[in-house]
Amino acid sequence: MNLSEQQMEALMRKASREAARTAVEDLLQKLGVDTVDVRETQKDFAHLRTQRKASEQIGTWTRRALLLFVITSACTLLVTGIKGAFADLLK
Repeated sequence: MNLSEQQMEALMRKASREAARTAVEDLLQKLGVDTVDVRETQKDFAHLRTQRKASEQIGTWTRRALLLFVITSACTLLVTGIKGAFADLLK
């Protein structure tokens, strides 16, 4: 059986594609990804992205609220101190 160079190249390409596909499917299955129902897997990843973004947004708002609390507390202490200083001066 003599194969031409083009036939041999096409056969090698087909074999390498199949080997790569099998290796990727095995890896994804080991990672717990459903390789049969791709649409459901895409929906799962979209849901994970939504959850990640929501979590990041909650963290951002929490940091902002804490910063606002610290600034408000500092301003309150400053105003209270100034009122106390003026009250002592007026006595």
